[in-house]
Amino acid sequence: MSALSRHEPALWGIVVVSMVADTVLTYYGVERGLVEGNPIARYGLEQFGYASLGVLKLFALGVGLAGRAVLPAGYTAVVPLGLAIPWTIASLINVTLIVVAT
Repeated sequence: MSALSRHEPALWGIVVVSMVADTVLTYYGVERGLVEGNPIARYGLEQFGYASLGVLKLFALGVGLAGRAVLPAGYTAVVPLGLAIPWTIASLINVTLIVVAT
């Protein structure tokens, strides 16, 4: 078992926290007049409301889990990393934009 694989459960915890943080911060920012930067998410927000954020996150999570199912056991930890890193960065960007805008 690789060192990264030993930490996979914790990485999935980071996925959940970063996903929720990005969703909540996006909602908070949009409610205060900021504009969603992702054009697909922006279209979803405009057409379907905030539920589209959850749908997009669940879709990404589903793709990650499907990919994890076909990876060799030693490589499965890259999936939560691939999800957590962009959501964590997006959350940090959201916080920065919210702080600057207020």
